[in-house]
Amino acid sequence: MESKIKFGFRIHQSDYSFGELKNAVILADQLGYYSVTLYDLLGIPTLECWTTLAAFAGITENIRLTPMVLANLYRPPFLLAKMGATLDVISNGRFELGIGAGGSLRDHQSAGIDFPDTPKRVAMLEESVLLITNLWKDDNTTFTGSFYQTSQASINPKPIQKPHPPLIIGGHGERHLLRAVAKYANVCNIGSELSLLEHNQKLQLLEAHCRQVDRDFSEIEVTHNTRIIIAKSASDFEERVSALAQAAHMEINQYKTEISKSIHGTPDQCIGQIQSYIDYGIEYFFLIFPDPIRSEDLMLFSEHVMPAFN
Repeated sequence: MESKIKFGFRIHQSDYSFGELKNAVILADQLGYYSVTLYDLLGIPTLECWTTLAAFAGITENIRLTPMVLANLYRPPFLLAKMGATLDVISNGRFELGIGAGGSLRDHQSAGIDFPDTPKRVAMLEESVLLITNLWKDDNTTFTGSFYQTSQASINPKPIQKPHPPLIIGGHGERHLLRAVAKYANVCNIGSELSLLEHNQKLQLLEAHCRQVDRDFSEIEVTHNTRIIIAKSASDFEERVSALAQAAHMEINQYKTEISKSIHGTPDQCIGQIQSYIDYGIEYFFLIFPDPIRSEDLMLFSEHVMPAFN
């Protein structure tokens, strides 16, 4: 029986060559990671998210392909719908649309893209995801919104996944972004390394938004973002922490404090920390391994942690 617990391999791709990314993603695919994610930034030295994910589609078999998360304003929704449908087709139904309102003022400005205030950006996001999902499901879509319009528009071929690829809405805002999650998201991706108390506080707000829009809160899958620092033994973990602290120009105790909310330690310790989130109801984890990504870390987690949740 396939495990319900999903582990995504989250990559911050800056400073990696395509060859390095390719090797890591092929290995993650072989090891059984559920998804691979890339971030979407234009103004830094990094491979562009969409193009790289499309390249991954041709060199992997099972791992799902997830932008984490797209800045809505970088691409018009009709174009994004076409790109998403195409990626779903060429990957044989492995695409997840991760999208947000766009949180980097500097990145937008460097690309010459307007950056409205948060309420307007989230309103544009809401219209965009509604239009995208309509285009994925229907033909001859006429859409008249405040920001986007189409006239008898069609996207063909349609995505393989029905009714459409999963929609992940990500970000940090409680008042505006969580409203968009409540209205449209299949999957909620909020915050980073939240404690169970912090998750509970966020999800109470999300549940309130769901009541306001008459949405069943249980329909929305909740995820957890975290760094993962894993080692075979306690002594190996201490050595690993020492090396990572040195690379970060930090004292060891300072570094341990900095990673205290991550998943960290031996495989058994990582299992226990993950289980506490599973007991709370979270079943999808996005894992950030230390840079540079090491094959042995991916393998250790897959061989000694994943099987505990089968």
